[in-house]
Amino acid sequence: MSESQTAGSADTAGPDDKISAEPKLRQPIGLFTLSSIEMWERFSFYGLQVILAYYIYYSAADGGLGLSEGEALAIAGAYGGAVYLLQPVGAWFADRLVPARTMVMAAAVIIMAGHIVLATVPGLLGLLVGLCLITIGTGALTPNIYAMVGALYSEHSPRRDSGFAIFYTGILIGALVGPIATGYLQTEFGFHYGFGAAAVGMIIGLIVYVIGRRTVPEAARTVPNPITVSGRWKAIAFGVAVLAVVAVLISTGAISTGNLNNYVLGTILIVSVTYFIAMLRSKKVLAGEHEKVKAFIPIFITGAIFWTMILQLFTTFAVYADTRVHLTIGSYSMPAAYISTFEVVAGIIAGPIIAAYGQKLAVRNDRRAPSSASKLALGFILMTSTFALFATFSMIFTGSVPLIAVIIGMVVMGITEVMYAPIGLSVTAQLSPKAFTAQMMALWGLTTAAGASLSGFMGQLYSSTNDVFFFSLMAGISLVTAVFLFGLRRPLNRLGLL
Repeated sequence: MSESQTAGSADTAGPDDKISAEPKLRQPIGLFTLSSIEMWERFSFYGLQVILAYYIYYSAADGGLGLSEGEALAIAGAYGGAVYLLQPVGAWFADRLVPARTMVMAAAVIIMAGHIVLATVPGLLGLLVGLCLITIGTGALTPNIYAMVGALYSEHSPRRDSGFAIFYTGILIGALVGPIATGYLQTEFGFHYGFGAAAVGMIIGLIVYVIGRRTVPEAARTVPNPITVSGRWKAIAFGVAVLAVVAVLISTGAISTGNLNNYVLGTILIVSVTYFIAMLRSKKVLAGEHEKVKAFIPIFITGAIFWTMILQLFTTFAVYADTRVHLTIGSYSMPAAYISTFEVVAGIIAGPIIAAYGQKLAVRNDRRAPSSASKLALGFILMTSTFALFATFSMIFTGSVPLIAVIIGMVVMGITEVMYAPIGLSVTAQLSPKAFTAQMMALWGLTTAAGASLSGFMGQLYSSTNDVFFFSLMAGISLVTAVFLFGLRRPLNRLGLL
Protein backbone atom coordinates (compact mmCIF):
# COMPACT_ATOMS: atom_id res chain seq x y z
CA MET A 1 0.00 0.00 0.00
CA SER A 2 1.33 3.43 -0.94
CA GLU A 3 1.90 6.16 1.64
CA SER A 4 -0.94 8.27 0.21
CA GLN A 5 -3.32 5.36 0.51
CA THR A 6 -2.17 4.64 4.00
CA ALA A 7 -2.95 8.23 4.98
CA GLY A 8 -6.62 7.45 4.76
CA SER A 9 -6.50 4.25 6.75
CA ALA A 10 -7.45 3.80 10.39
CA ASP A 11 -3.83 3.85 11.43
CA THR A 12 -3.44 7.42 10.24
CA ALA A 13 -6.85 8.75 11.21
CA GLY A 14 -7.39 12.31 12.22
CA PRO A 15 -7.96 13.62 15.76
CA ASP A 16 -9.84 11.10 17.90
CA ASP A 17 -10.98 9.13 14.81
CA LYS A 18 -9.13 6.06 15.99
CA ILE A 19 -10.95 6.26 19.29
CA SER A 20 -14.37 6.42 17.65
CA ALA A 21 -13.46 3.55 15.30
CA GLU A 22 -12.43 1.33 18.22
CA PRO A 23 -14.29 2.49 21.35
CA LYS A 24 -12.40 0.11 23.62
CA LEU A 25 -9.12 1.83 22.73
CA ARG A 26 -8.89 4.89 24.95
CA GLN A 27 -5.95 6.52 23.15
CA PRO A 28 -4.81 6.72 19.48
CA ILE A 29 -2.11 4.25 18.44
CA GLY A 30 0.01 7.15 17.22
CA LEU A 31 0.37 8.34 20.82
CA PHE A 32 2.49 5.30 21.60
CA THR A 33 4.68 5.72 18.52
CA LEU A 34 5.38 9.33 19.44
CA SER A 35 5.82 8.51 23.13
CA SER A 36 8.38 5.86 22.23
CA ILE A 37 10.78 8.05 20.25
CA GLU A 38 10.43 10.84 22.79
CA MET A 39 11.21 8.37 25.57
CA TRP A 40 14.46 7.31 23.87
CA GLU A 41 15.35 10.91 23.00
CA ARG A 42 14.91 11.79 26.68
CA PHE A 43 17.01 8.73 27.59
CA SER A 44 19.81 10.28 25.56
CA PHE A 45 19.21 13.85 26.70
CA TYR A 46 18.96 13.23 30.44
CA GLY A 47 21.61 10.56 30.33
CA LEU A 48 23.96 13.29 29.13
CA GLN A 49 22.59 16.01 31.42
CA VAL A 50 23.28 14.18 34.69
CA ILE A 51 26.98 13.73 33.96
CA LEU A 52 27.64 16.88 31.90
CA ALA A 53 28.53 19.28 34.72
CA TYR A 54 30.73 16.65 36.35
CA TYR A 55 32.55 16.03 33.05
CA ILE A 56 33.31 19.73 32.74
CA TYR A 57 34.54 20.43 36.29
CA TYR A 58 36.07 17.09 37.30
CA SER A 59 39.86 17.04 36.99
CA ALA A 60 41.65 15.37 34.11
CA ALA A 61 42.75 12.65 36.54
CA ASP A 62 39.07 11.85 37.14
CA GLY A 63 38.29 11.86 33.42
CA GLY A 64 36.95 15.42 33.21
CA LEU A 65 38.02 18.63 31.50
CA GLY A 66 39.21 20.37 34.66
CA LEU A 67 37.29 23.67 34.25
CA SER A 68 35.94 25.56 37.25
CA GLU A 69 32.64 24.70 38.94
CA GLY A 70 31.21 28.08 37.94
CA GLU A 71 32.13 27.52 34.28
CA ALA A 72 30.63 24.04 34.41
CA LEU A 73 27.30 25.34 35.72
CA ALA A 74 27.29 28.17 33.18
CA ILE A 75 27.96 25.78 30.28
CA ALA A 76 25.37 23.28 31.52
CA GLY A 77 22.78 26.05 31.81
CA ALA A 78 23.68 27.51 28.41
CA TYR A 79 23.49 24.09 26.75
CA GLY A 80 20.09 23.36 28.29
CA GLY A 81 18.84 26.78 27.21
CA ALA A 82 20.24 26.50 23.69
CA VAL A 83 18.63 23.08 23.18
CA TYR A 84 15.19 24.61 23.64
CA LEU A 85 16.09 27.95 22.08
CA LEU A 86 16.38 26.22 18.70
CA GLN A 87 12.90 24.72 18.99
CA PRO A 88 11.22 27.67 17.22
CA VAL A 89 13.61 27.10 14.32
CA GLY A 90 12.66 23.43 14.19
CA ALA A 91 8.99 24.32 14.37
CA TRP A 92 9.38 26.95 11.64
CA PHE A 93 10.99 24.38 9.33
CA ALA A 94 8.05 22.01 9.89
CA ASP A 95 5.48 24.76 9.36
CA ARG A 96 7.12 26.24 6.25
CA LEU A 97 9.60 23.84 4.59
CA VAL A 98 9.72 20.18 5.67
CA PRO A 99 6.89 17.93 6.98
CA ALA A 100 7.06 17.32 10.72
CA ARG A 101 7.38 13.56 10.26
CA THR A 102 10.52 14.01 8.14
CA MET A 103 11.93 16.62 10.52
CA VAL A 104 11.72 14.20 13.43
CA MET A 105 13.59 11.47 11.52
CA ALA A 106 16.38 13.85 10.46
CA ALA A 107 16.62 15.29 13.97
CA ALA A 108 17.05 11.85 15.53
CA VAL A 109 20.01 11.14 13.22
CA ILE A 110 21.67 14.46 14.16
CA ILE A 111 21.19 13.82 17.89
CA MET A 112 22.69 10.35 17.50
CA ALA A 113 25.72 11.85 15.70
CA GLY A 114 26.23 14.37 18.51
CA HIS A 115 26.40 11.67 21.17
CA ILE A 116 28.79 9.65 19.04
CA VAL A 117 31.11 12.68 18.81
CA LEU A 118 30.99 13.11 22.60
CA ALA A 119 31.80 9.43 23.03
CA THR A 120 34.73 9.33 20.59
CA VAL A 121 36.31 12.82 20.46
CA PRO A 122 38.14 13.81 23.66
CA GLY A 123 38.67 17.29 25.10
CA LEU A 124 36.89 20.61 24.70
CA LEU A 125 36.56 20.21 20.91
CA GLY A 126 34.55 17.01 21.26
CA LEU A 127 32.39 18.62 23.93
CA LEU A 128 31.53 21.68 21.84
CA VAL A 129 30.92 19.84 18.54
CA GLY A 130 28.86 17.14 20.23
CA LEU A 131 26.74 19.62 22.18
CA CYS A 132 26.14 21.71 19.04
CA LEU A 133 24.85 18.68 17.11
CA ILE A 134 22.58 17.59 19.98
CA THR A 135 21.30 21.14 20.34
CA ILE A 136 20.35 21.32 16.64
CA GLY A 137 18.76 17.87 16.63
CA THR A 138 16.73 18.33 19.80
CA GLY A 139 15.53 21.72 18.63
CA ALA A 140 14.22 20.11 15.47
CA LEU A 141 12.65 17.08 17.14
CA THR A 142 10.91 18.23 20.32
CA PRO A 143 8.37 20.86 19.16
CA ASN A 144 7.25 18.72 16.25
CA ILE A 145 6.72 15.67 18.45
CA TYR A 146 4.63 17.78 20.85
CA ALA A 147 2.61 19.27 17.98
CA MET A 148 1.91 15.80 16.55
CA VAL A 149 0.65 14.59 19.93
CA GLY A 150 -1.71 17.58 20.08
CA ALA A 151 -2.94 16.79 16.54
CA LEU A 152 -4.11 13.35 17.67
CA TYR A 153 -7.05 14.91 19.52
CA SER A 154 -9.99 17.14 18.75
CA GLU A 155 -9.84 20.58 20.36
CA HIS A 156 -11.97 19.77 23.41
CA SER A 157 -11.39 16.03 23.72
CA PRO A 158 -11.63 14.86 27.37
CA ARG A 159 -8.78 12.47 26.54
CA ARG A 160 -6.35 15.27 25.74
CA ASP A 161 -4.96 15.87 29.24
CA SER A 162 -4.65 12.13 29.91
CA GLY A 163 -2.99 11.60 26.52
CA PHE A 164 -0.37 14.19 27.33
CA ALA A 165 0.07 12.62 30.75
CA ILE A 166 0.75 9.21 29.14
CA PHE A 167 3.13 10.88 26.71
CA TYR A 168 4.88 12.59 29.61
CA THR A 169 5.20 9.26 31.43
CA GLY A 170 7.26 8.05 28.46
CA ILE A 171 9.48 11.09 28.90
CA LEU A 172 9.93 10.22 32.57
CA ILE A 173 10.84 6.60 31.80
CA GLY A 174 13.59 7.82 29.48
CA ALA A 175 14.66 10.34 32.11
CA LEU A 176 14.96 7.49 34.63
CA VAL A 177 16.75 4.82 32.61
CA GLY A 178 19.12 7.26 30.86
CA PRO A 179 20.81 8.60 34.01
CA ILE A 180 21.04 5.11 35.53
CA ALA A 181 22.82 3.79 32.44
CA THR A 182 25.16 6.75 31.90
CA GLY A 183 25.80 7.24 35.63
CA TYR A 184 26.84 3.63 36.04
CA LEU A 185 29.03 3.59 32.94
CA GLN A 186 30.65 6.91 33.90
CA THR A 187 31.46 5.63 37.39
CA GLU A 188 32.72 2.21 36.30
CA PHE A 189 34.37 2.92 32.94
CA GLY A 190 34.54 6.68 32.32
CA PHE A 191 32.54 9.57 30.88
CA HIS A 192 32.88 8.59 27.23
CA TYR A 193 31.20 5.23 27.81
CA GLY A 194 28.28 7.10 29.34
CA PHE A 195 28.06 9.31 26.26
CA GLY A 196 28.10 6.17 24.10
CA ALA A 197 25.08 4.76 25.95
CA ALA A 198 23.18 7.94 25.11
CA ALA A 199 23.96 7.37 21.41
CA VAL A 200 22.64 3.80 21.57
CA GLY A 201 19.40 5.02 23.14
CA MET A 202 18.82 7.44 20.27
CA ILE A 203 19.47 4.70 17.68
CA ILE A 204 16.76 2.54 19.29
CA GLY A 205 14.33 5.47 19.32
CA LEU A 206 14.93 6.13 15.63
CA ILE A 207 14.28 2.49 14.70
CA VAL A 208 11.01 2.42 16.66
CA TYR A 209 9.84 5.65 15.05
CA VAL A 210 10.58 4.43 11.52
CA ILE A 211 8.60 1.24 12.17
CA GLY A 212 5.58 3.13 13.52
CA ARG A 213 5.76 6.25 11.35
CA ARG A 214 2.42 5.51 9.61
CA THR A 215 0.51 5.87 12.88
CA VAL A 216 1.33 9.56 13.33
CA PRO A 217 -1.32 12.20 12.44
CA GLU A 218 -1.91 12.78 8.74
CA ALA A 219 -1.18 16.49 9.25
CA ALA A 220 2.45 15.57 10.01
CA ARG A 221 2.93 14.46 6.38
CA THR A 222 2.40 17.90 4.86
CA VAL A 223 3.77 21.43 5.24
CA PRO A 224 0.83 23.49 6.57
CA ASN A 225 2.12 26.93 5.57
CA PRO A 226 4.64 26.59 2.70
CA ILE A 227 7.11 29.43 2.29
CA THR A 228 7.43 31.36 -0.98
CA VAL A 229 10.63 31.32 -3.03
CA SER A 230 11.44 34.91 -2.00
CA GLY A 231 10.74 34.03 1.62
CA ARG A 232 13.12 31.12 1.39
CA TRP A 233 15.95 33.38 0.21
CA LYS A 234 15.22 35.83 3.03
CA ALA A 235 15.39 32.98 5.53
CA ILE A 236 18.74 31.83 4.12
CA ALA A 237 20.12 35.37 4.30
CA PHE A 238 18.95 35.72 7.90
CA GLY A 239 20.53 32.39 8.87
CA VAL A 240 23.85 33.34 7.27
CA ALA A 241 23.79 36.71 9.07
CA VAL A 242 23.20 35.05 12.44
CA LEU A 243 26.04 32.59 11.88
CA ALA A 244 28.34 35.45 10.86
CA VAL A 245 27.56 37.40 14.03
CA VAL A 246 28.19 34.33 16.20
CA ALA A 247 31.49 33.66 14.38
CA VAL A 248 32.65 37.24 14.98
CA LEU A 249 31.72 37.11 18.68
CA ILE A 250 33.60 33.85 19.15
CA SER A 251 36.67 34.91 17.16
CA THR A 252 36.99 38.21 19.07
CA GLY A 253 36.62 36.49 22.44
CA ALA A 254 33.36 38.29 23.24
CA ILE A 255 31.78 34.88 23.91
CA SER A 256 33.56 32.69 26.44
CA THR A 257 32.68 29.70 28.58
CA GLY A 258 32.09 32.07 31.47
CA ASN A 259 29.57 34.39 29.80
CA LEU A 260 28.01 32.07 27.21
CA ASN A 261 24.88 31.66 29.31
CA ASN A 262 24.31 35.45 29.28
CA TYR A 263 24.06 35.41 25.48
CA VAL A 264 21.81 32.36 25.49
CA LEU A 265 19.35 33.87 27.98
CA GLY A 266 19.31 37.21 26.16
CA THR A 267 18.61 35.48 22.86
CA ILE A 268 15.81 33.43 24.44
CA LEU A 269 14.09 36.60 25.65
CA ILE A 270 14.43 38.33 22.27
CA VAL A 271 13.12 35.31 20.35
CA SER A 272 10.20 34.84 22.75
CA VAL A 273 9.06 38.46 22.50
CA THR A 274 9.45 38.37 18.71
CA TYR A 275 7.28 35.26 18.45
CA PHE A 276 4.48 36.78 20.51
CA ILE A 277 4.54 39.96 18.43
CA ALA A 278 4.59 38.02 15.15
CA MET A 279 1.59 35.90 16.11
CA LEU A 280 -0.42 38.81 17.46
CA ARG A 281 0.19 40.78 14.25
CA SER A 282 -0.28 37.90 11.81
CA LYS A 283 -3.35 37.99 9.57
CA LYS A 284 -3.42 34.19 9.74
CA VAL A 285 -4.33 34.35 13.43
CA LEU A 286 -8.11 34.65 13.70
CA ALA A 287 -9.83 37.26 15.86
CA GLY A 288 -10.76 34.81 18.62
CA GLU A 289 -7.28 33.33 18.58
CA HIS A 290 -5.63 36.66 19.45
CA GLU A 291 -7.16 36.51 22.93
CA LYS A 292 -5.77 33.03 23.39
CA VAL A 293 -2.27 34.15 22.39
CA LYS A 294 -2.48 37.00 24.92
CA ALA A 295 -3.67 34.56 27.57
CA PHE A 296 -0.61 32.43 26.89
CA ILE A 297 1.76 35.23 28.01
CA PRO A 298 1.29 34.62 31.79
CA ILE A 299 1.39 30.86 31.14
CA PHE A 300 4.72 31.38 29.37
CA ILE A 301 6.19 33.42 32.26
CA THR A 302 5.10 30.99 34.96
CA GLY A 303 6.29 28.08 32.80
CA ALA A 304 9.77 29.61 32.69
CA ILE A 305 9.73 29.90 36.49
CA PHE A 306 8.62 26.28 36.83
CA TRP A 307 11.41 24.95 34.62
CA THR A 308 13.96 27.10 36.43
CA MET A 309 13.05 25.17 39.56
CA ILE A 310 12.89 21.67 38.03
CA LEU A 311 16.01 21.94 35.87
CA GLN A 312 18.15 22.78 38.87
CA LEU A 313 18.32 18.99 39.08
CA PHE A 314 21.26 19.33 36.68
CA THR A 315 22.89 22.42 38.18
CA THR A 316 22.12 23.23 41.84
CA PHE A 317 21.23 19.67 42.83
CA ALA A 318 24.14 18.20 40.86
CA VAL A 319 26.53 20.19 43.06
CA TYR A 320 24.35 19.53 46.14
CA ALA A 321 24.50 15.77 45.58
CA ASP A 322 28.25 15.87 44.97
CA THR A 323 29.10 18.01 48.03
CA ARG A 324 26.33 17.85 50.65
CA VAL A 325 24.73 14.38 50.48
CA HIS A 326 25.95 11.23 52.20
CA LEU A 327 25.70 8.84 49.25
CA THR A 328 26.95 5.66 50.92
CA ILE A 329 24.48 2.92 51.85
CA GLY A 330 26.28 0.16 53.74
CA SER A 331 29.16 -0.86 51.51
CA TYR A 332 27.55 0.63 48.38
CA SER A 333 28.51 4.15 47.27
CA MET A 334 25.85 5.56 44.94
CA PRO A 335 26.93 7.80 42.04
CA ALA A 336 25.88 11.41 42.55
CA ALA A 337 24.22 11.28 39.11
CA TYR A 338 21.58 8.91 40.51
CA ILE A 339 19.98 11.59 42.71
CA SER A 340 17.71 12.76 39.88
CA THR A 341 16.37 9.23 39.35
CA PHE A 342 14.36 9.36 42.57
CA GLU A 343 12.54 12.41 41.22
CA VAL A 344 11.80 10.56 38.01
CA VAL A 345 10.61 7.35 39.72
CA ALA A 346 8.13 9.38 41.75
CA GLY A 347 6.87 11.02 38.57
CA ILE A 348 6.48 7.69 36.77
CA ILE A 349 4.42 6.26 39.64
CA ALA A 350 2.33 9.38 40.26
CA GLY A 351 1.81 10.35 36.59
CA PRO A 352 -0.57 7.54 35.54
CA ILE A 353 -2.50 7.83 38.82
CA ILE A 354 -3.03 11.55 38.36
CA ALA A 355 -3.90 11.04 34.67
CA ALA A 356 -6.42 8.26 35.37
CA TYR A 357 -8.15 10.24 38.11
CA GLY A 358 -8.25 13.38 35.98
CA GLN A 359 -9.68 11.51 32.98
CA LYS A 360 -12.32 9.87 35.18
CA LEU A 361 -13.51 13.26 36.44
CA ALA A 362 -13.38 14.83 32.96
CA VAL A 363 -15.33 12.05 31.21
CA ARG A 364 -18.01 12.21 33.91
CA ASN A 365 -18.01 16.01 33.74
CA ASP A 366 -17.54 15.96 37.51
CA ARG A 367 -17.68 19.39 39.13
CA ARG A 368 -14.84 18.37 41.43
CA ALA A 369 -12.47 18.33 38.46
CA PRO A 370 -10.08 21.28 38.86
CA SER A 371 -9.55 23.62 35.94
CA SER A 372 -6.28 23.60 34.01
CA ALA A 373 -5.19 26.83 35.73
CA SER A 374 -5.91 25.28 39.14
CA LYS A 375 -3.82 22.24 38.25
CA LEU A 376 -0.90 24.49 37.29
CA ALA A 377 -1.24 26.39 40.56
CA LEU A 378 -1.32 23.15 42.57
CA GLY A 379 1.92 22.18 40.87
CA PHE A 380 3.56 25.31 42.26
CA ILE A 381 2.17 24.59 45.73
CA LEU A 382 4.00 21.28 45.61
CA MET A 383 7.10 23.04 44.28
CA THR A 384 6.98 25.34 47.29
CA SER A 385 6.90 22.27 49.53
CA THR A 386 9.91 20.79 47.73
CA PHE A 387 12.22 23.73 48.34
CA ALA A 388 10.85 24.28 51.85
CA LEU A 389 11.91 20.71 52.63
CA PHE A 390 15.47 21.31 51.41
CA ALA A 391 15.66 24.53 53.42
CA THR A 392 14.57 22.53 56.47
CA PHE A 393 17.15 19.82 55.81
CA SER A 394 19.87 22.48 55.78
CA MET A 395 18.75 23.70 59.21
CA ILE A 396 18.50 20.21 60.72
CA PHE A 397 21.67 18.63 59.32
CA THR A 398 24.87 20.62 59.78
CA GLY A 399 27.09 18.03 58.09
CA SER A 400 26.22 15.69 55.24
CA VAL A 401 22.51 15.33 54.54
CA PRO A 402 21.24 11.73 54.88
CA LEU A 403 20.24 10.13 51.61
CA ILE A 404 16.73 9.25 52.85
CA ALA A 405 15.97 12.93 53.48
CA VAL A 406 17.05 13.85 49.95
CA ILE A 407 14.97 11.02 48.50
CA ILE A 408 11.88 12.45 50.22
CA GLY A 409 12.57 15.86 48.67
CA MET A 410 13.10 14.31 45.23
CA VAL A 411 9.82 12.38 45.50
CA VAL A 412 7.87 15.57 46.18
CA MET A 413 9.61 17.25 43.23
CA GLY A 414 8.74 14.31 40.96
CA ILE A 415 5.04 14.55 41.85
CA THR A 416 5.30 18.29 41.24
CA GLU A 417 6.59 17.77 37.72
CA VAL A 418 3.80 15.41 36.62
CA MET A 419 1.20 17.64 38.24
CA TYR A 420 2.32 20.66 36.21
CA ALA A 421 4.19 19.78 33.01
CA PRO A 422 1.57 17.68 31.13
CA ILE A 423 -1.08 20.31 31.87
CA GLY A 424 1.25 23.02 30.56
CA LEU A 425 1.53 21.07 27.30
CA SER A 426 -2.23 20.60 27.12
CA VAL A 427 -2.97 24.28 27.79
CA THR A 428 -0.47 25.30 25.11
CA ALA A 429 -2.15 23.02 22.58
CA GLN A 430 -5.58 24.47 23.45
CA LEU A 431 -4.36 28.06 23.11
CA SER A 432 -2.51 27.47 19.82
CA PRO A 433 -3.64 29.36 16.69
CA LYS A 434 -4.31 26.88 13.90
CA ALA A 435 -1.71 28.52 11.63
CA PHE A 436 1.03 28.35 14.28
CA THR A 437 0.47 25.01 16.01
CA ALA A 438 4.08 23.77 15.98
CA GLN A 439 5.47 27.22 16.67
CA MET A 440 3.19 27.68 19.68
CA MET A 441 4.60 24.41 21.00
CA ALA A 442 8.04 25.84 20.33
CA LEU A 443 7.10 28.82 22.49
CA TRP A 444 6.28 26.38 25.27
CA GLY A 445 9.70 24.87 24.62
CA LEU A 446 11.18 28.32 25.14
CA THR A 447 9.85 28.27 28.71
CA THR A 448 12.12 25.27 29.19
CA ALA A 449 14.94 27.12 27.43
CA ALA A 450 14.60 30.08 29.77
CA GLY A 451 14.33 27.75 32.75
CA ALA A 452 17.40 25.75 31.75
CA SER A 453 19.45 28.90 31.26
CA LEU A 454 18.22 30.44 34.51
CA SER A 455 18.96 27.18 36.33
CA GLY A 456 22.61 27.74 35.46
CA PHE A 457 22.49 31.16 37.10
CA MET A 458 20.65 29.67 40.09
CA GLY A 459 23.36 27.03 40.41
CA GLN A 460 25.99 29.75 40.49
CA LEU A 461 23.94 31.63 43.12
CA TYR A 462 23.66 28.45 45.18
CA SER A 463 27.44 27.97 45.04
CA SER A 464 28.00 31.49 46.36
CA THR A 465 25.45 31.53 49.22
CA ASN A 466 24.16 29.29 52.03
CA ASP A 467 21.63 26.51 51.65
CA VAL A 468 18.93 27.91 53.96
CA PHE A 469 18.79 31.29 52.21
CA PHE A 470 18.84 29.80 48.72
CA PHE A 471 16.17 27.13 49.19
CA SER A 472 13.95 29.54 51.16
CA LEU A 473 14.20 32.04 48.29
CA MET A 474 13.13 29.38 45.78
CA ALA A 475 10.21 28.35 48.00
CA GLY A 476 9.05 31.98 48.26
CA ILE A 477 9.14 32.48 44.49
CA SER A 478 7.12 29.28 43.99
CA LEU A 479 4.46 30.33 46.48
CA VAL A 480 3.97 33.75 44.86
CA THR A 481 3.65 32.07 41.45
CA ALA A 482 1.00 29.66 42.78
CA VAL A 483 -1.10 32.53 44.08
CA PHE A 484 -0.79 34.31 40.72
CA LEU A 485 -1.96 31.21 38.80
CA PHE A 486 -4.96 30.72 41.08
CA GLY A 487 -5.95 34.27 40.16
CA LEU A 488 -5.95 33.33 36.45
CA ARG A 489 -8.57 30.59 36.78
CA ARG A 490 -11.63 32.55 35.71
CA PRO A 491 -10.04 34.50 32.81
CA LEU A 492 -8.67 31.27 31.33
CA ASN A 493 -11.94 29.40 31.85
CA ARG A 494 -13.76 32.12 29.90
CA LEU A 495 -11.54 31.25 26.91
CA GLY A 496 -12.88 27.73 26.96
CA LEU A 497 -10.00 25.91 28.62
CA LEU A 498 -10.94 22.59 30.20
